[in-house]
Amino acid sequence: MLSKIKLWFFNHKNYLRMSRFLILTVALLLVTWIFDHQYIAIKSYIPKQLLLSVEVSVDFLSNLSGIFLTISTFSFTIIVTVLNKYSSSISPRMLQSFIDRTRVLGLYGIFVSGFFYSVISILLLQDIAPDQHVVAGSFGIAYSIIAMLSFIAFSRQVLDNLQVSNIIENVFNDCEKLIDKEVELRKKAKHYEEGDESTKLSIVAESSGYLFEIKSDDIFKKLNGIKAEFVINKRIGEYTTKGESVGELNIFQCKLDDNDKKELKEKLSPLFIINAYNYREEDYHRGIIKLTEIADMALSPGTNDPNTAIMCINKMSSLLGKLLSTGNHFIILKEDEDVKIIYQSYSVKDELYLAFSQIISYSAGDPLVTKEILQGIYIIYIMADMGAKKSIKRFFNDSYEILMENFTHEIHLDIFKKIKNNMEEYVSLEENISESI
Repeated sequence: MLSKIKLWFFNHKNYLRMSRFLILTVALLLVTWIFDHQYIAIKSYIPKQLLLSVEVSVDFLSNLSGIFLTISTFSFTIIVTVLNKYSSSISPRMLQSFIDRTRVLGLYGIFVSGFFYSVISILLLQDIAPDQHVVAGSFGIAYSIIAMLSFIAFSRQVLDNLQVSNIIENVFNDCEKLIDKEVELRKKAKHYEEGDESTKLSIVAESSGYLFEIKSDDIFKKLNGIKAEFVINKRIGEYTTKGESVGELNIFQCKLDDNDKKELKEKLSPLFIINAYNYREEDYHRGIIKLTEIADMALSPGTNDPNTAIMCINKMSSLLGKLLSTGNHFIILKEDEDVKIIYQSYSVKDELYLAFSQIISYSAGDPLVTKEILQGIYIIYIMADMGAKKSIKRFFNDSYEILMENFTHEIHLDIFKKIKNNMEEYVSLEENISESI
């Protein structure tokens, strides 16, 4: 039940961010009602300069409500225009990142809530004598000042987040933090060294959709008292169909009959949260995908901006080199002396293919982008762990063959061959060092 509630909040977070300012409106109205209607004597402690007469307050709030209504409509139009521009020139997947960074929905919520506060405050002031002084208008002034400061801050954030270089740098920084954390977890991860035979159970998904979350703590509790290793093969963000295997449970030193196996499967399957929408920020792989999409759109005929693509390739190469610097491609979600829950990440080949395959296709015929692709894979090879180098070298050779089909002139081929020669020399040097050791 809690998982469904959490998932609902996640899927509707944009509406919740916008509507949370309605709570602020209710709070302000409650305070004004306390000061102006219920406990009038409290106003004697407030400086008179901060109080307005009812007549002035009503006039001001009337004008303010019209202003907020106009700005809300205008802001929504501007927001939609900016989002369309952002989606068409950067990447549709980046829309949510733009909304989160600029807090665009919060600004819209401020204006809408300000309209409701102004209108309702006017209704509450109808029963008060015109010569009385109230706080409703003063709060309206303070609210309008806060709204204007928020709009200035929003404008600055929008201008910063519309620059492609800033967008790429933000994605890179966010992804690098996640990869640093991933690498540390991979270094510590180890499988059980178990020689005994094990009972293998395939755990399947209960519904179709995108894998959103793995409830490792609950899985750990369900496996309490059983010596087992649970390897989760389905990755976060991947689409899964109902009945498809999401992981394999290896049970050691324990015999289970068919009823026990069925009961265990029924307990574990609901602990994989499936979402209808493919969105989750806390995943390094999404950052790499975003850089890939920005590069693809930059290389599209409608945009034709190879320098942006080159920038993305350089950032991706650095990230993938750091990611593949460890030999493991899995992490331990939770473990003790009896139970290990292992999350299996992408293989070296999959990481490289998902990052570069589309860019290689889009870059056909552009020599500078081709050069950066080959140079980027070469850098990844240098930074990678020995266990990953063979796959990276194979991917480099395959990419080289595909890319060379687009060029015939020696001026291009010489540059590309130089990178390949550098790769071959580096590989040969490593082999000689390995043999000497």
